[in-house]
Amino acid sequence: MRSSLVHELPGRLRIELSVPRSPAPDPSFVESSLCVLPGVEHVSFNPRSGRLTVRHNGAIGVRDALLKELRELPLPLRATREREPDGVARKKRAVLVSGALLAARPLFPAALQPLLAFYGSLSILGKGASAVVHRRLNAEVLDATAVGVAMGVGDHRTAGTISFLLKLGGYLEEWTKQKSSRNLAEMFCRGEGWAWIRRDGGEAQVEVKDIAAGDLVVVRAGGRIPVDGVVAEGEAMVHQSCITGEPFPVAKRPGIAVYAGTVLSEGRLVVKAVHVGSETKVSKIVKIIQESESFKAEAQSHAERLADRIVPYSFLLSGLTYALTGNALRAATALMVDYSCAIKLSVPLAIRTAMMDASRRGVLIKGGRFIEKMARADVFVFDKTGTLTEARPDVVDVIPLNGYGRDFLLTCAACVEEHFPHPVASAVVRKAEKEGLLHAEEAHATLEYVLAHGIASQIGGKRILVGSRHFVHEDNGIHVECAEGAIGELTGKGHSILYVAIGEELAGVIAVEDPLRADALPFLRSLKQAGVHRVIMLTGDGAAAAKRAAEELGIGEYHAQTFPDGKAEVIRELKDRGHVVAMVGDGINDSPALSLADVGIAMKHGADIAREACDVMLLGERLERIVDARKISRKALSSIRMNYIYIMSINSSLIVLGLAGALTSSMSGLLHNTATVAVALNSLRSYRPP
Repeated sequence: MRSSLVHELPGRLRIELSVPRSPAPDPSFVESSLCVLPGVEHVSFNPRSGRLTVRHNGAIGVRDALLKELRELPLPLRATREREPDGVARKKRAVLVSGALLAARPLFPAALQPLLAFYGSLSILGKGASAVVHRRLNAEVLDATAVGVAMGVGDHRTAGTISFLLKLGGYLEEWTKQKSSRNLAEMFCRGEGWAWIRRDGGEAQVEVKDIAAGDLVVVRAGGRIPVDGVVAEGEAMVHQSCITGEPFPVAKRPGIAVYAGTVLSEGRLVVKAVHVGSETKVSKIVKIIQESESFKAEAQSHAERLADRIVPYSFLLSGLTYALTGNALRAATALMVDYSCAIKLSVPLAIRTAMMDASRRGVLIKGGRFIEKMARADVFVFDKTGTLTEARPDVVDVIPLNGYGRDFLLTCAACVEEHFPHPVASAVVRKAEKEGLLHAEEAHATLEYVLAHGIASQIGGKRILVGSRHFVHEDNGIHVECAEGAIGELTGKGHSILYVAIGEELAGVIAVEDPLRADALPFLRSLKQAGVHRVIMLTGDGAAAAKRAAEELGIGEYHAQTFPDGKAEVIRELKDRGHVVAMVGDGINDSPALSLADVGIAMKHGADIAREACDVMLLGERLERIVDARKISRKALSSIRMNYIYIMSINSSLIVLGLAGALTSSMSGLLHNTATVAVALNSLRSYRPP
């Protein structure tokens, strides 16, 4: 490999390497190959600029040894140029062959032109025949008939033109599907190729697919992390926007989690692999999007049904034209021009484009039908905790009662709550840790968790209850009157109250404050500007805390002390009144409402069951992405409506002109298929590579 020394200081070299820009070389290979040289202390290679920076101990001969090693270093590429998938390549060949036959038609003798037209149209005729055999009267039959009639009346040029444009439309659809899948993989940075792992005291190069959980993966500046894991050694700045949506690099050090597909902008990390291959977060995201094509939008399903329903009327019109005029060419015009091809092609392309656009903006939409629901949603319902708030509440006060000590009360609560994956529980545990209170796991018996109410267990032979007022007082009959004064004061400040009962009496209360998200109010304003005029907040908090949050956020409609069944009931009532409802939540207790809503939207940091139950998931932390997804969805439906107008007006005009004799059948076929391709391109108008 060719190299040139750009700059030299004592103990430091800067070298420029002659490397290809595409495909880019892997920096890990270059750095690992040079780090092993005697005297070399640190190597950093930027594949974009081709610049290599080396720090060494200044010993004589290090510089010459380094330059010699570079001259002899074979540079493996990160990836070879990607070969087109078989389906795309096959359709591309068909388009090229059909186009070549059409262009070269005048060069062949007249006797061979029927054979050339038949050869170029063979695949279309075959599909039509197959549909007839299976008793399906669809667009493929119509296309085959149009081509057959053109050949039958001796218009071989029209037959060739129709064949070419039909194949071009099919190639365009297949190319878009495959291109979107490839861009999706690049966008979310799926781990492919190879990586370096520590093995037997050194570093070994392995395929990413061969990395196992527990392996120590070495990643250097410019390299991509191939696994989900925990930093075991080193410090680095990592770009993780493809997972979290964060626009700036994030500092990583030992003990902090990292994700597959993220990129080191500077530094070096040794990562202990936890999840590999298909188990990484990025692989699951890609899988969800790839599987989501099976969830068709109503507009797409309607378009496909409408396209097939129109086909018999095209045959009927052609037959009537022939019966009235006796002119086979005019009758063929009705077959040359149809609505079904453009409808079937343009609608799925518009839906797929919208899904890709949303993915690039940090919103994962799990199917085309949810794009439609998102666009039409007229009521947005929000859970409060973790959605409109920071999801990281803090304990602001601990009030013991009935002779119990403050430290004992907090210790017992933390001992039970540490097993509960909820932000409030985490706040209690953090408070105990901050105050140095130990809460051993073995101090309590088996836990009993009551959804959205609380936790029950036993400590020191006594039953302990930690949870809401409803759980402690109404469900278990514990008197709470002794705390009414303190509770009134705390709730008046907007704090949430966690009740702790030991034995048959109230041991105390814990006040928790969950601050509102900084972006919540601007987001709600943007949502209203986007056309959503009804926003509802649901929360399990008391009335005072709910009222305070609603007033600060400008939400006029809210429901306090709402449990999972209550949230689902609110959604059900709204749907029964004819509303299209979007529910936004993040917790286990939100999952019934997320499933019941027309479109359920889950936060990235939410519980696993909430992310499974949702139809739309935010990949980052910004609520504003919901507004982006709505705008994209509405734009997609607008594009579909405009395409319908184009298809109906253009094709109807062509049919009328053809039946009137103003257009020949060949010209009608040419204009129709050109318009079909143009409408398909209009569906892809907002598509941009990431």
